[in-house]
Amino acid sequence: MNYFRYALLHLAIILHFSPIIASNSGNEITPYKFGDNGMPSYEIPASSRFTTKRISESAPDIVYYLSKPQANNYPIVIMCGGSSDQDHIESIIHFHRYFLQELIDLGTAVLTVEQWGIDGKNIQIQEFMEHYTRSQRLEDHQTVIEHLKLHPPDGWNGKLIFLGVSEGGPLVTALTEKYADITIATINWSGAGDWSWKEEVWVYLQRLVVDNTECPHHIHICDCSTCLEAITTKKHYEMQMDATLQNPTPDQYFLNMTYKYHADAILYPKPNYPKIRTPFLVVAGAEDTIIESSDAFVKNAKAAGTDITYLRIANMDHYVRKRPDIIQQSFDWLGEQIINDQIKYFKITPAIKINIDSLFK
Repeated sequence: MNYFRYALLHLAIILHFSPIIASNSGNEITPYKFGDNGMPSYEIPASSRFTTKRISESAPDIVYYLSKPQANNYPIVIMCGGSSDQDHIESIIHFHRYFLQELIDLGTAVLTVEQWGIDGKNIQIQEFMEHYTRSQRLEDHQTVIEHLKLHPPDGWNGKLIFLGVSEGGPLVTALTEKYADITIATINWSGAGDWSWKEEVWVYLQRLVVDNTECPHHIHICDCSTCLEAITTKKHYEMQMDATLQNPTPDQYFLNMTYKYHADAILYPKPNYPKIRTPFLVVAGAEDTIIESSDAFVKNAKAAGTDITYLRIANMDHYVRKRPDIIQQSFDWLGEQIINDQIKYFKITPAIKINIDSLFK
C-alpha cells in the first residue's frame, strides 16, 4: 500500500471511529488530576456507577465505574490501580479520573473496579483489610468482564485494553493472558516483574534501610528495632514471610500488610509468557527497586515471542505519575495499537473494504 493510500485509509478509520464526547455534566465522571496534597471529595454520578454479583452468594456486590464516549465501536480500557495498606485506602475513582481525559481522547471507554469494602466515599477499613488480596482483585475484575460479555454496554465493540500500575501490573498481565482473544493491547507501568513477591519485597526493604525512610511505625527505619531486625537479616525475613504462609490471617500484620495479603502474593502465579499474544508495553524506572525483575520479565516475554515494547527510563523510580512525558509516550503507543486494530477491522470487513477500494477507482 503506497503512502497516499495508507493516509486515506487512516483518515477513513478516524472518521469511522471518531468519538462524539459527551459534555462534562453532572451525569458524567469528570477528569481530574490530584496532586501531592491528597485526593478531593467527589460525588460519583449515579449514572456511571454499576454493580454485579460476586461469585460468593453471601458477598456484597462488586461496584465498578464506566465512562464511555457516545460513538459506537469503542474498546473498553480496564484500569487497575496500585496497592493499599491500612493507612492508605482510597476509592479507585481518583485513579479513574486521573487518566480519563487521555483515554477518552483516544476514543475508548474507561472502566475501574472498586475493591471489597469500598463504595466511593464509603470505606469500611476492617472489611477491606479482611478481603484485600491480589487474587480477590483479579477475581473481581474477571467477574466484571464476564458480566460485560453477557450484558455489553451500547456501542462497545467487544474489545478490551488493560492498563495497570504497580500492584495493578500483575493483574493486567493475568487478564491479558486470560482474555487474549479480545485484547487489543496492555500497558504495564512499574508492575511487570518476573521475581517472586518475597524476592521483590526483600530488595525493596534493603533500599529502605539505605535511604532510612519512615517505617510503618512512623519513625525512621534505622531507629526502629522491630522493623530493622525483621528486614536486615535474611533469616529473620524468611521466617516472617514463612509465618504468613503458615497462618494466612487478616488479623496479623507484617510491614503494614496482613499475613493473608502476603501469603496470597507469595502464591500468586508467575506470568505465563506464551499466553501474552497481544502488544504489551512495559514501563519501568531504572531507579526502581524491582528494575531487575522487570528486565527479567521483558527478557522472558521476548523469548516466548511476545510483541513487547520496553521503556526502561533512566532517573525514574517506581512512581510513573511523576513523569507526564512518559505517560504521554505510553498513550501515544496505545493510540498506535488502537489504529492498528482498526486497520485489521477494515481488512476483514468486506463492505468497508469495498468502500475504501472505491476511492481509488
